[in-house]
Amino acid sequence: MAPRLRLLRTAWRDRELNLALEWALVELVSSGRSSSTLRLWTNPPCVVIGRSGLSLAEVRAKACEEFGIPVLRRPTAGGAVYHDEGNLNWTIAIQKEELSKPAWPEELEHRASGAILRLLGELGLDGHHEARKGVFVGGRKVSGMAMYVGRRAVMVHGTLLVSSDLSALRAALRCKFEVANISELVGSELDLWADVAPLLAEQLAKAFGARVVEGRL
Repeated sequence: MAPRLRLLRTAWRDRELNLALEWALVELVSSGRSSSTLRLWTNPPCVVIGRSGLSLAEVRAKACEEFGIPVLRRPTAGGAVYHDEGNLNWTIAIQKEELSKPAWPEELEHRASGAILRLLGELGLDGHHEARKGVFVGGRKVSGMAMYVGRRAVMVHGTLLVSSDLSALRAALRCKFEVANISELVGSELDLWADVAPLLAEQLAKAFGARVVEGRL
């Protein structure tokens, strides 16, 4: 039987709490105090940099200060990202023993990006994945991801631009790539929770060989 993924949906207004839960989920799943979890969530406007702080160079600090956009840090490596209520964040924290293949970073990225690509396909969009860069449609980035591989559990998390404020994103970050919202690409306004989140949950669970079970904290 396929392993179960507890599904959490959160839209908390506390940015720091949102990010703290990411690491807490890994620790809880790793220790066996929580089942493997798929979390879909949104965050108020902020910039999130990788754990090393090197991606701080991608942040327009003066603009962030001017517009009141806080800069926070996450527990995984990678570049700086912009969060707001139009960006659907996704997180999988899963026990290694529940994975059918070794948890190499390349394999985890392949699974997660495949889920995003299938979601885009269901919306009529033709996307492609570039290793360690993200998922693109027509040369514009719509999703990025990062991961943590522990002894007993792994976490893969990322972003999906649905209807984000791209003007604020470009003001806050020195973007390496042009970006786009999938609402713009499909030519109609998508509801993040009603139109996109269910498809994303389905495809991520399929990518990790699991089944979704409604859950709560």
